Amino acid sequence: MNDQSVVKGYAYLSYVEPLRREREDLWLRIRDELPAESRSFFDGRIFADQWYPRRHLHALMHAIEVATNNDERQFREVGNRAARYQLNTIYRVFLSFMTPALVFRRAASIWKRQSSAGIFMVVEDGDHYLVGKLVDPTLPKHMPLVIAGWSETIIAMLGRTPFPLEIETPAPGQWIFHVRWVA
Repeated sequence: MNDQSVVKGYAYLSYVEPLRREREDLWLRIRDELPAESRSFFDGRIFADQWYPRRHLHALMHAIEVATNNDERQFREVGNRAARYQLNTIYRVFLSFMTPALVFRRAASIWKRQSSAGIFMVVEDGDHYLVGKLVDPTLPKHMPLVIAGWSETIIAMLGRTPFPLEIETPAPGQWIFHVRWVA
């Protein structure tokens, strides 16, 4: 893990605040599994516009893994909640004018503003599918599942019915996301 990598506070808040509000029991189990430094970080005040060490994201993902007995659905749920947290009622109106490809192309630029490591891009899109690629050698192990949950929720918020997102790992530190939906 690159100790120089940082994550924007807003990303951390997107993962943790919905857990605190909606699944306090799970949050408390996750919190108990965090190393002392990360527990202190998450117990403290996180500012949305500040940058924080990525090691806390690694610690959070590992704590979720332990607290849920590696239940992959729980990681997708973290992504689902993060999408809902990020898109309050006002922004949902704008979603009605967007296509999945436009939203995911926007997500590519947002990735750069939320994490100092990695790059996300849409590499192919059609009427009912798109393919995204993430290259990030320091990505926490379960983040692709969080991204899958986020993506499926965004597709649903766009008024489409998502198929479960499929993830390929063509090489270490690279993920291909196959996003499909019906209108």
